[in-house]
Amino acid sequence: MATKKPLPYWLDGGPETCALCGHTHVLQAQRRCAACDRPNCEHCVTVNRETGEVLCHECLEAAGTEENA
Repeated sequence: MATKKPLPYWLDGGPETCALCGHTHVLQAQRRCAACDRPNCEHCVTVNRETGEVLCHECLEAAGTEENA
């Protein structure tokens, strides 16, 4: 009978916790917001493809509000 292989480390949760959603992840998959420097998982950030800037969803909304004012 085949034995079940453990998940790769990057898929098996991890000790780090996203500040926005609480999702656990490994440090290597963590993204930090350029505006507030908060640690987030890869699902709670947006990367600007032109500049490479990483913003969390809260800072992205705040930046959008400031631009529209």
